[in-house]
Amino acid sequence: MKRILLLLSFVSLNAVSQTVSVLNIATNELVYSTHNGKIYASIPSANGSNGNSIGIINPTTISLENTVPIGSEPNVLAISSDGQTLYCGFNGTSSVRKFNVTNNTAGIQFPVGSDSFLGPFYAEDIEVMPDNPNTIAVARRNNGFSPKHEGVAVFDEGIMRTTTSQDHTGSNQIEFVNANLLVGFNNETTEFGFRKLTVNASGVTETSVVNSITWGFGLKFSSHNGKAYFTNGTVVDYNFSPFVSGTFTNANGPSVFDTNTNLVAFGTYDFNGTINFKRYNPETYLLTDNLPITQANGDVKSIITCGNGCYAFNTTDDKVVIIRYTLGTNDNHLAAQTQVYPNPTNGLLHIVIPDSFTLNNLTITNTLGQKIMTSYQNTVDVSSLSKGTYLITVETAYGNATKQFVKL
Repeated sequence: MKRILLLLSFVSLNAVSQTVSVLNIATNELVYSTHNGKIYASIPSANGSNGNSIGIINPTTISLENTVPIGSEPNVLAISSDGQTLYCGFNGTSSVRKFNVTNNTAGIQFPVGSDSFLGPFYAEDIEVMPDNPNTIAVARRNNGFSPKHEGVAVFDEGIMRTTTSQDHTGSNQIEFVNANLLVGFNNETTEFGFRKLTVNASGVTETSVVNSITWGFGLKFSSHNGKAYFTNGTVVDYNFSPFVSGTFTNANGPSVFDTNTNLVAFGTYDFNGTINFKRYNPETYLLTDNLPITQANGDVKSIITCGNGCYAFNTTDDKVVIIRYTLGTNDNHLAAQTQVYPNPTNGLLHIVIPDSFTLNNLTITNTLGQKIMTSYQNTVDVSSLSKGTYLITVETAYGNATKQFVKL
């Protein structure tokens, strides 16, 4: 086993602080289990005696707690929505293997298809069907031919459904929207198509494609609530016909949507290998905060959220970086320093928050707790509200505060 090195760096923003911790370990991909609060990593043979395994990382103690042998050159990972079932694809074998998170044991292993000329297929991307840990979709690839895409297939307990999407030009990267719909992206030919694929009992079928929606070989994306967040900062809204709804400036790297803060987090890097952890507001597309990562260098491979205020990503220089935001008394600090005026008001309401906080959004509710309106600006026109008492909640990346105001 490689020696594990722990480095700590503290960055303070008045009431806000972050802790950056680093594990020295070679990994290919990371996922987080909400079932037990642990990070699971695919560890290649290059890591040494504990290679070709699934590594179990405790993000609180910053330690590699255990490794479980899984197969030859584990690579892509996917985890079920309940956090109890993991799937692993390999570079060294044309198969996918199931892994039980509840008892940390490897389960069934099954092939993902083959061709008499192209040979066996490999898993390029894996997604677990929402609320169905026994069913997965696999974007398949050949080994050594171009283009490499060999269609998307659906497997139930290792048994492939009959219908697969087309090969050659298809969805190298996929995400489940729901049990009946996948979205995908072609990242290896200049068609660069964004696709919707229907899933049913017979398998998966491509139903629509929008070409050249964004450009870049090897692009990947994460998905949340009808939007795809690409590694080049492009945001695609696919609720109806897909279109580019905005761009995060200077974003270059994998992303993840953080439901705790309603921000999109990026592990960004440049050609010199300089890494920055950035978070953006998905409504305004503006940068919320930027944390330079001096403890690692290279490309960022994958990024995850790992609990409230916790993020993790892995790098090409064999590091796993874990960032933890210390919320502490932030809510109290925010509440004490936030000003709402004029109060009472019959028109515009102005909200001033401390400089160390960045506004995500404002939510106005009545005294029954019913949401009346949401705003992303520091000034809100409440002239249309009925007379009475209301609550306005200020939401930031580091905490929330609620104030009362009266509409005349």
